Amino acid sequence: MYFNTILESFFALEQIQQTSIREVILEHRSLSRMGKQSTKSLITLLEEVLSRKLSPVLQWDILSTEHTFRKSLKTLNRLPLSKFHAIRVQDLGAAEWIRREHPKLPLHLIVESANHNLAGLQRWIDYFGRQLKRLVLSTELPKSVLIKYSKILTVPCEILAVGRILLFYSPRKLLGSQVFPTNSQDFFEKILVPRDQMQHQFPTVENQHGTFMFHHRDLFLLDYLPELQKTNLEVLRLDLRHLDLSSNWFIKLTELQESFDKDKCSKLKSAWPTKITHGFFKANRTELAIDRLKNPNLRDHGETLVGYVVEAVKDKHLIILARKTVPLAKKALLGITPEGRECDIETEDIQTTDGQSVAEIVSGNLYQVSHVKYVTAQTLVYSRF
Repeated sequence: MYFNTILESFFALEQIQQTSIREVILEHRSLSRMGKQSTKSLITLLEEVLSRKLSPVLQWDILSTEHTFRKSLKTLNRLPLSKFHAIRVQDLGAAEWIRREHPKLPLHLIVESANHNLAGLQRWIDYFGRQLKRLVLSTELPKSVLIKYSKILTVPCEILAVGRILLFYSPRKLLGSQVFPTNSQDFFEKILVPRDQMQHQFPTVENQHGTFMFHHRDLFLLDYLPELQKTNLEVLRLDLRHLDLSSNWFIKLTELQESFDKDKCSKLKSAWPTKITHGFFKANRTELAIDRLKNPNLRDHGETLVGYVVEAVKDKHLIILARKTVPLAKKALLGITPEGRECDIETEDIQTTDGQSVAEIVSGNLYQVSHVKYVTAQTLVYSRF
């Protein structure tokens, strides 16, 4: 198992030279969604990488329309492709072009946002054959799946181990900050803060290729490095493009690989410039939302359904949205929580949200009652008569 990384500058190259990293990814600004190099500067950087006995890999990871694809071909024709040890592509049209036009150029297929299932991955291995030298797997795959895939798949696999997690991409310029000319290396970054999650700040980048929103925490898996080294995964990617490299992050991270130390790793995590996360590495629980939708306790169980709780504020109140018009009786309403717990909801003090007492519940209106222990939002409310 070894590290690779994305190289953007000679300053970073000097630091990488002092580490165990031997594979670097180079990005042209018209071929890569985060690329900043012009043709001239990329070739200069390529020659320097080769002179230092490192392995340069060209990244072509933009998703192409017919127009951008034609522009990409013009750029590729100006690059010495034979000097690259491989080319990384995400767009399947780009991969097919490489297969047909450059069958001897090793191919790394980026499937981070595409195939997550074993059958699909094996299909691409069969299709591209010996030319396919690596699969770049998704960060959404948990450890158990990564171990399984890396044992079964017949090509080496790579995952992101440290770096930003892309949450959202659009080819549109959603920030509307400025107009980027073709082949521009300009980037505009803004922190977006959701109104309902003020504690979260999502870095959002806009450039000529579109708008990219990243998770507010960086992915950091190196505290699981001993476990990762026991898998058949071959490459761990370090993406430090958003960090200040004057802090020698490359050197500090690769030292963990050479001799892992828990205390050293903990100090490194504490010093990390942003909050960190393990993402889905321990487990991908996104399917729990589906299980919750299937919850039988959230289904309408007949004509006695009155409504459901839309807000529960501890020690204060419950807000009920009525779905049926019914007169109130002395008996309490019955609440069934999402967990299946049955609770009595007293109606003696039921009021409208502006404090008016009522004698009946009218469909479509909101009503307020005293808070009841265990009752949460989505609790279904039934009449007892």
